[in-house]
Formats: sequence, structure tokens, C-alpha cells
Amino acid sequence: MSKRMSKKFQIIIGTIAAATLVTSCVSRGNNTGWEYAPDMYYSKGYEPYNQGDSNVINPHGMSMREPVAGSIAFGKADFQYPLPNSGEGYEAAATQIVAPADLTDADGRGKYLYNIYCTPCHGANGDNDGEVFKKVSTLKPAWKGYTDEYIKTLPEGKIYHTLTYGKNNMGSHASVLKPVDRWRVIKYVKQLSAAAPATADAAAPQDSTKKN
Repeated sequence: MSKRMSKKFQIIIGTIAAATLVTSCVSRGNNTGWEYAPDMYYSKGYEPYNQGDSNVINPHGMSMREPVAGSIAFGKADFQYPLPNSGEGYEAAATQIVAPADLTDADGRGKYLYNIYCTPCHGANGDNDGEVFKKVSTLKPAWKGYTDEYIKTLPEGKIYHTLTYGKNNMGSHASVLKPVDRWRVIKYVKQLSAAAPATADAAAPQDSTKKN
């Protein structure tokens, strides 16, 4: 009799264990069942461009990996500038930095950008008579305008270097002018520099029919 009871007890225990095992793997409604490996169900997501102390893989807890040193974003090769922000870099720019051979400004973008970023200081014709210089004359450069010999003979590479890093009272324009747009502005500056200064006779031509 005891053996029969023992066998029944084993069957009951086995049935309960099997039922528990089956029901624990089934989710119903709000009951998710028993989770043996929670990370398999709930992956830990990180917000991009974020930092958290729990991220121990990347430096400083960053969620994004840093690009490999020397990496260049696709289509951004011209954003890489090889010269340092120093006096030596400025002088080297005279010969090492040249405008793209296929540069064009048929749509007048150089003048358009000049009017936005340069006119406030240098004026519409490059005479250093912009509203900023009118209000704070101490910010004016030593040269009087674009028609000065200094600007006429200044290498374009040095102007590009100045637009990239800034120089003296002029700040960097790299954040607002793409490399190709810097060259367009430079070409327009040289165009203004080559223009002959207006004279009184040129500004007010004499009437040929008027008698003296």
C-alpha cells in the first residue's frame, strides 16, 4: 500500500512540476511569466550623443563611438585644412593653399555671401566703411580699403587662412562659410580690389554741350 501511495505522490509532484514549467513560459495579459534572462527581453538602449555612467565600454560614458583618428566624412574632404593656426601656417598658406581649378561664381554667390558676412565691417565696396567700423573705429585694419596695394597683392591663400582661423580683430568664418564659399568670397574681394577707385570726374561727368 505504501508503494502505491508513493507512486501516486511521485505522479502528483511530477504533474505539478510539469504544469509549473509550462505555465511559467506563457505570458497572459499583464503576466509576463518567469523571465530567466531579462536582458534577452529588455535590451538596454542608449540615447545617441549622450553620456551615462553605466556605459563602461566607451570613454567618458559616451553612447557613441569616436571616429577613428584621421577619419573624413563622406563628401567633406575639402573641410580638412592642413595648416596650423600660427604665423608659420599663415605664411605657408601663400603658396600651399590655392583655389579649386573648377571654381565658378556664375550665380553671384560670392557677392551674396560678401554682403551678408563682410559688408557690416568692410562696407559694400570694401572701403572699411561698414556700420561696425563706423561705430567702433578702433576695429579698423591698418589698410584703408580693398584698393590698397596690400590687399591687391595679398595672396588668396592667406585670405583663405584668415577666413578659416581669423586674424587680429577678424574672427573665424569657418562656421558660416563652407570651403568653396570662402573661395567665392575671396574671388569677389579680389574683384573689388581690382576696381579703380571712383574719382570726382567719373562720378559726375561733364555735360559736353555746356559752354565754359
